[in-house]
Amino acid sequence: MKSILSLGIAAITVAAASAETTIAVLEFGKGGSVRRTSASDESTPTGVVSFFNAMHRPSKSHRQQAGMSLVPDIFNRADAGIVVGFHGVGVESMATAMKLINEGAADVVGHFSVTGSGADIIKHVSKDVEAVSEKDEFERRLHSTAEKAFEGELQVVSLSLTDETAAIEADKQLQRMLRTLKTKAEQNGKTFIVHLVLDTPSYRRRLEDINKNQDDAVNQAAASSSYYYGQKTMVEIQNFNVIAWTAVGLVVLVFFVMSNFIAMPLMPDTLLHGEAAKIGTD
Repeated sequence: MKSILSLGIAAITVAAASAETTIAVLEFGKGGSVRRTSASDESTPTGVVSFFNAMHRPSKSHRQQAGMSLVPDIFNRADAGIVVGFHGVGVESMATAMKLINEGAADVVGHFSVTGSGADIIKHVSKDVEAVSEKDEFERRLHSTAEKAFEGELQVVSLSLTDETAAIEADKQLQRMLRTLKTKAEQNGKTFIVHLVLDTPSYRRRLEDINKNQDDAVNQAAASSSYYYGQKTMVEIQNFNVIAWTAVGLVVLVFFVMSNFIAMPLMPDTLLHGEAAKIGTD
């Protein structure tokens, strides 16, 4: 009995440790309030919360952790901010949300990748927020949250998904809210920030592994093809061109200098003879 209980606890611990949360930062309107850095997207729940506070609750006590991939701009501040969290069953069925957590999505400034549950991040941002699990309440809660965000304070909403149907409905309401925020931001000349906190259990990492495997396969195919047909790769062609034209330039330069030396007229050294004459006179 004890062994079964210990195995169950171990399984829960491993599952919690393998959970992954992706935070997509979207910017609508005038823009310029968020800047990317050269740091990695990997972060911690504490680091993400510090970014939220530095972005929307600037003060001496709210300072962002160092080494993060996104930082707030010093001069341009966002006019409104919303943290929207989705966790539970069927998250991978949210087509709009899945597009936003991928690189190159429209209006997305950058991402954070955190090990752990997104619900914990939401609790750290606002302890009073309660997760909404009724799908009929999704539209009302998202709409009211967006309206409150226009007042300038950071708003937080958490949606708990119970099944795939609820996930699809939540995705529709998310798409509608984002469209409304973008339209109002552009019409009023303001900047709205949306932080999408999404539980992605190994989804994004699996996608990155697939892309990496595809790139490796393409590179291997190109290498084998060039070897089989005796063709040069692009790197080899570039190296050959650089070395060849550098050598040609150096040879031309040497011949030019030597020809100038050979064609130089022979003249007596007046300076040397002048000094010798002065010494002889003295």
